[in-house]
Amino acid sequence: TLEPHLSALLWIAMLVSLAIVIVLPQPHGIRALIASTILRLIFSVGLEPTLLLLGGFNLCNKVIFLMSFVGNQGTFTRGYKAMIMDVEFLYHLLYLIICSLGVFVHVFFYSLLLFDLVYREETLLNVIKSVTRNGRSIVLTAVLALILVYLFSIVGYIFFKDDFMLAVDRIPNKTLEHGASMIGELFSGGVCRKENGENCSTEAVMDASIGVQPSVVIEDKERTCDSLLMCIVTVLSHGLRSGGGVGDVLRKPSKEEPLFAARVIYDLLFFFMVIIIVLNLIFGVIIDTFADLRSEKQKKEEILKTTCFICGR
Repeated sequence: TLEPHLSALLWIAMLVSLAIVIVLPQPHGIRALIASTILRLIFSVGLEPTLLLLGGFNLCNKVIFLMSFVGNQGTFTRGYKAMIMDVEFLYHLLYLIICSLGVFVHVFFYSLLLFDLVYREETLLNVIKSVTRNGRSIVLTAVLALILVYLFSIVGYIFFKDDFMLAVDRIPNKTLEHGASMIGELFSGGVCRKENGENCSTEAVMDASIGVQPSVVIEDKERTCDSLLMCIVTVLSHGLRSGGGVGDVLRKPSKEEPLFAARVIYDLLFFFMVIIIVLNLIFGVIIDTFADLRSEKQKKEEILKTTCFICGR
């Protein structure tokens, strides 16, 4: 609902913008008319009918645009292979499909249309190109990171299995009462378990779990490297996301332990090889590519402003 004076003000704004468009048709006046009309429709007929009306109008507009685009480009006369290879035609066709899904399936599909801003703005397009132009280098560097993670997982599985003790938050009504899920069973294959099905290393806080409600979370610790698959998942997930590497999430060893020096070397090697070198290589490729694209854009703008198109002076 809208207060009477605000409703009258909205009507006045719509009529004034309509008069401006009729007398002096300018883009700013048209935008003001569209905005005031949309607001007026929202408070008059409701949000959902307004969205449906705008969606139908946008769909019709895109159909007309696509027909004009096809006619100007001669897309259908070049054969189906040329149609498939025409990226711009495929983009507008995808845009039309998303508009249709938004009208006939669900309005949440309209959120995908926000990516059109990336297509229209050259700076944002260069951000995407900074990742895709040297995509092969980035993918190969990522493969190197996965190889290193795999090797560190094997070393952790063989020598530091007892150090992979991670804190977990269990929900009693889902985890303790109904048991582990199928994915949990896959990752925990071959893990040592007690007769009641619990992990051997589970250190549940039993005092806190007595008489708690089903929605209360129980803090717990469990072993996450009793199988090689789970060890790889742990190193990949926690190691790459931690600022200091996998050593930030593992158990802190005592200096009196025989493998203390090996743990220090293990943590340092992961930090230097994966976090500092490999990840920064990926970031460096992306940043350098973006800088090159920005330099190319500046050179094009400088040539357009300072060079004669005909004589080249």
